[in-house]
Amino acid sequence: MKKFKVHSLILRTRSSYFRSAFSKDWAERNDNGYLIFQKPNISSLVFGMILEYLYCGIVDFQGQKNNEIILELLIAADELGIQKLVNSVQEFLSQNRSKFLQSNFIKMFELIATYKVFDNLKKDFLEIFVKNCKHFLRQDPIKILHFIIHHEEFNKYWKVVLEAICETPTLLFESNNFRSLEKDVLTMILKCDDLNMKESEIWKRLIKWGIAQNLTLRRIRRDVTKFTHEEFMILEQTLHELIQIVRFHQMNREEFMSEVWPLRYLLPDNLIEDILSSYLIPGAIPHYNTFPVRWGNFKIDSAFINKEAALLFTKWIDKKDVGVKSSKKIQYKFNLLFRSSIDGLSAQVFHHRCDNKGATIVIAKISNSNMLVGGYNPRDWRGQSYKFAFDSFIFSISDLNDLQSAKLGHVIDGHKAIRCSNNYGPNFHDLYAPNNSNNWQYTRDSYANIGITNSFVISGYEVFQVVKN
Repeated sequence: MKKFKVHSLILRTRSSYFRSAFSKDWAERNDNGYLIFQKPNISSLVFGMILEYLYCGIVDFQGQKNNEIILELLIAADELGIQKLVNSVQEFLSQNRSKFLQSNFIKMFELIATYKVFDNLKKDFLEIFVKNCKHFLRQDPIKILHFIIHHEEFNKYWKVVLEAICETPTLLFESNNFRSLEKDVLTMILKCDDLNMKESEIWKRLIKWGIAQNLTLRRIRRDVTKFTHEEFMILEQTLHELIQIVRFHQMNREEFMSEVWPLRYLLPDNLIEDILSSYLIPGAIPHYNTFPVRWGNFKIDSAFINKEAALLFTKWIDKKDVGVKSSKKIQYKFNLLFRSSIDGLSAQVFHHRCDNKGATIVIAKISNSNMLVGGYNPRDWRGQSYKFAFDSFIFSISDLNDLQSAKLGHVIDGHKAIRCSNNYGPNFHDLYAPNNSNNWQYTRDSYANIGITNSFVISGYEVFQVVKN
């Protein structure tokens, strides 16, 4: 509590709020005849700044080291109807919005959501947040997630936050407060196909999260693999819904046996049997907990391309707009059939390994460069004739780190898209590999131009079977 002795005439003159307050008996008179006016919701420091403004017309924003005082000043100035001061504070906040967000972004979000006076600043602050989402998530991802989920007004920014977490999961999963994450929020994150995290790592974090949710389990000092039957049942009840969205089938055998098998009591018997069958029986189709391949679980055994390039190929195959940012849902498996560094350049070996395999994609690297070329055959390589393929394409990629450099050559004449012959390796009519030669040829006839020379030497090539998941 702090007392200020001021002149009511000045306050009435400078503020419509005080003009009403002193004229409508809001204030009481004490024994000495002074008007007593109380404002318990405004701190003495903020009220002193307001009085300085009402008397002198200035406020020293720069000299104020406590950022929260500036925020409180705006709220108080709006409540007291001092519009010129409101405008001055808003201008200062707008000019220093990045600093104020970084100092206490949750506080800023709460004020934006609570007080209408922040509406003029809302757009500026949210633009800063969106552009620097990862930076803010590094400070306190749990608070941000919970705030956005529980404030409907900010739900539209959930996608921005989710994309950042999926791209860099360590922002959340290595947070000191990860175990305090609400179950519903964790469920939404684990349902994401784009999450760039291996399933075995997700499983380990999930077990730690589950133990942290139960006081009884938190008190246990034993290794989780040494839990009693009753303790496993407590953990299973906590994790039951989350276990249903773990993509166990996307773990390899070693990961499953080392990370999941010691905790198999948490999984239903039918799911365990299903997983083991998929490991032991070639071509077995999973029946439980089946999901698209998560981005963190996807891998391609290639010496030339990475996951991002494989994702680009799937968009080309599905004829999707590659310029639109979309989900990293992988719709296909890429099974290595042929690698020239191992299998050589013989056309006969190529056909032995690649005929009767269905759709394939060919990827070659041009010697002494970073350029990749190749093509997609939606049919197969068996036979001694042309095969029409209206979904075929050829491509070139100048820089794997810049997929915007890629050039796609759609098929123009589908009747001459694929040429099968024992005397050639992969042959897309315009782009083809002569037998036992690393000197490939390119002409422009059946496909759109991909901007490469007519003849070039490759350092090697790979062929992958493309199988729909």
